[in-house]
Amino acid sequence: MRTWLVGLVAVLMLILVACGDRGQADPEPHDIQVPELVARSGGMTTAFDRTERAFGLTARNINDYERQIFADGADLFGAEWVTGSGIEFGGLGPHFVTNSCSSCHVRDGRAAGPASDGELPSGLIVLLGDLDERTRRLYGEQLTAQAHGIEAEGHLEVSYSELVGTFVDGETYSLRRPTYTPVVNGSALSDGVVLRPRIAPHLSGLGLLELIPESQILANADPDDLDSDGVSGRAGAAVELLSGESVLGRFGWNANQPSVEQQTATALFGDLGLTSRHFPNETCDTGGLCERRGGPVSEYYEPAGFGGELAGADGYEFYGEVSDEVLYKLSLYARTLAVPAARDVEDPEVQRGWELFNTIGCNACHSSGFTTGVGQVQGLSLQQINPYTDLLLHDLGEGLSDQTVGGEVVAVEWRTPPLWGIGLFDTVNGHTDLLHDGRARNLTEAILWHGGEAERSTAAFKELSAADRSALIRFLEAL
Repeated sequence: MRTWLVGLVAVLMLILVACGDRGQADPEPHDIQVPELVARSGGMTTAFDRTERAFGLTARNINDYERQIFADGADLFGAEWVTGSGIEFGGLGPHFVTNSCSSCHVRDGRAAGPASDGELPSGLIVLLGDLDERTRRLYGEQLTAQAHGIEAEGHLEVSYSELVGTFVDGETYSLRRPTYTPVVNGSALSDGVVLRPRIAPHLSGLGLLELIPESQILANADPDDLDSDGVSGRAGAAVELLSGESVLGRFGWNANQPSVEQQTATALFGDLGLTSRHFPNETCDTGGLCERRGGPVSEYYEPAGFGGELAGADGYEFYGEVSDEVLYKLSLYARTLAVPAARDVEDPEVQRGWELFNTIGCNACHSSGFTTGVGQVQGLSLQQINPYTDLLLHDLGEGLSDQTVGGEVVAVEWRTPPLWGIGLFDTVNGHTDLLHDGRARNLTEAILWHGGEAERSTAAFKELSAADRSALIRFLEAL
């Protein structure tokens, strides 16, 4: 008996060593076949909570050290930054949209779109594109509506018009078409400046998406539509700010961010005016000097402690408005937020909706069945997940395109947003506003706005019976 027990312990130790080997190769695309309609959308990280807390829980399988960093990160996420230097949470501005992360991502969820005509809410930022030298110098890459000690740059206002349409069965629907108008306090924006309203998304599962191997993402890309299905997903290209290298984009509405850490630093800088090692001075978005040194914080910070040689390959640590320690904790917090479980997966109507979702081709972009690679957070590694996104860019037609100040339509490719948690927006945030600017008031409107590569699926949705449309929506509400 004792010999048998020793042998069993040895086998278990070998298994644990193998699972913890950070040098293990990433799994090849679709090595493991994953059922699509399962409750554990986030693998073993999944949280079974359907209350207003659903987006704010830790991944269920992280260790005690990571839970402590998560708790510290949660405090930082809710902290209200103030103007001034040399004080805790100081450095806000000089221009800013809000004073805390949680004011846009309330309960780690999604911001609402404008309810009616007028000024945009703080959770909907305005990026500026195709900038000439004058505009970049005056406003940078984001129009900010608040300032301390100096005049704010301005804001954007929206007005809605209604578009009425009819399903094949005769039922009518109405969509809101927004028109955006910049109101600036300095020089007027030129007609060629592109207005890019972007809403704050919910944060579930970011660390899992970050660990999907590139090979799995690229396996779904078909930029030339060689299979002639009308869908031509293209991999996004992002610039890694600290190295200057072009890498695969995974985050942001247009897949222009490569990592959770850089996405976090970009939001801190653009929305709160806070410097970090990624944005070491206040003029990084206006063409000013912006020298960056060191590697990503998350690659060098270890449980042994913060600072010194652990902070970067060259020993460089940033002690500015957002120190490396703060950025590390905020990034780990965002990485380890749990994915909420899909609900009522045994309900016949939900199952019928899932079948229709696949039948009309929604899964061509909102795909599932990935296996994460191996990363620093072991609980996120080698998880079988169903995010319902391919993380690729798709042209969804002129209806969802950006426009210039002068009203010219500018083609846009959108990164497929993940759908896990989409049915809990009303519970967590008290609204069901969807798409990049919150124009869609519910799931049906969001589907109907899809054009371009999604036109066939949208047309098929319009042809469904009322009962089948209801079943498909019921499936989405279960995610």
